[in-house]
Amino acid sequence: MRTVNIIVEGPTEEEFVNNCIAPYLSGYGIINSVPIPLETSPGYYGGDITYERYRDNAYKLLVSDPNCIVTSLIDFYELRNDFPGYTAALALSYRNDSVQLIEQEISNDINNPRLIPYIQLHEFEGLLFSDIKGFKMYFPKIANHALYIINRYPNPEDINDGPATAPSVRMKDLFSKIPKRYVKPFHGPMIALENGITPILAKCPRFKNWIDTIIVKATAL
Repeated sequence: MRTVNIIVEGPTEEEFVNNCIAPYLSGYGIINSVPIPLETSPGYYGGDITYERYRDNAYKLLVSDPNCIVTSLIDFYELRNDFPGYTAALALSYRNDSVQLIEQEISNDINNPRLIPYIQLHEFEGLLFSDIKGFKMYFPKIANHALYIINRYPNPEDINDGPATAPSVRMKDLFSKIPKRYVKPFHGPMIALENGITPILAKCPRFKNWIDTIIVKATAL
């Protein structure tokens, strides 16, 4: 069984991989799913990933284990414009098409069949709106406000990327009602773990397709 190395933005995605994705993949016999946080500067992780750093790390991982799968979990929201195809992608009418174009350009550039470029549309926090359980468990005072967003977006991947409406901004707005500061690396994994991966797979088709692709490639002989 192949190891799955998942390039992630920072500690939030690292926890999400360890607590939600890895256990799910283990059910298919994929026992080594390893999150690889990228440094954005010496000793600092999270956001603002350059394509050069992304590409260099992908190359190193692919070379270090000629049988592994390398993929990624990074956000489209505030993605740097040095990613291949970025300008052309923004000119497209639908952001789903934009992300697919960038992923394809990454694939073309690195050119390795064991690479599965994946960019989360629009960002990690969108996945948290797949279910209400995590909000009810830990933050019941804002559960109804969260439920309004959940009901409005049957596919949480459609929650848009505007500076006032992006998923992370919505989370900050929700927490301001408690009032409490939203701390992504702490609160994000809490809600995700309580929700579980099942509603994410049920409601987020791009995410599900990514996980299904990982399973197919990692279990191939």
